[in-house]
Amino acid sequence: MVAAALAGVAGKASAQTASESRSIRMTPENARVSNYLHDLAGPSALLSVVGGGLLGELRQKHPSFDDGSNGLAQRLASRMGQQAVEVSVRHGLAAVMHRSTDYQPCDCHGFGPRVAHALLETFTDRRDDGSRALSVPRIAGTYAGNFASLAWERDRSVGDAAVGGALSLGFNALFNVARELTGIGR
Repeated sequence: MVAAALAGVAGKASAQTASESRSIRMTPENARVSNYLHDLAGPSALLSVVGGGLLGELRQKHPSFDDGSNGLAQRLASRMGQQAVEVSVRHGLAAVMHRSTDYQPCDCHGFGPRVAHALLETFTDRRDDGSRALSVPRIAGTYAGNFASLAWERDRSVGDAAVGGALSLGFNALFNVARELTGIGR
């Protein structure tokens, strides 16, 4: 889906005539691609990969890969693959379902309303009309990434992937609460 979106944007860009302006215009199509690439390889994505890899390495009592000598490197590579699946599923479904993947900071004041908003942003998405709905793309992407890693992590079970998905959603909620309370990303 993402490849098709990229091809569509590239096709529109190559169809420009010489008389059209050379400036880049933000449209919903290229904003969605930009958001996808940022979520795939931006600072928060890299922090998630490194943090998840280190946490996995600390939790693991025995090596889960063929050669324990490169455990951290293999775990980081695994997290990168997991992140790619998660972000691709989330953004692909959001595009198909006409949902936003952007975090919308709250203009509210006070601890309680800000925490409530951060949790609402974690588990809901905005539709094109501005209303909210359960964030099927985020939940599906989170679990897809965790279940995809079963393909290359030989010692993980389906139960481990399910727990990993729940933990990922919980960490995302905590990150959103921290973002809301500190004002980072406003």
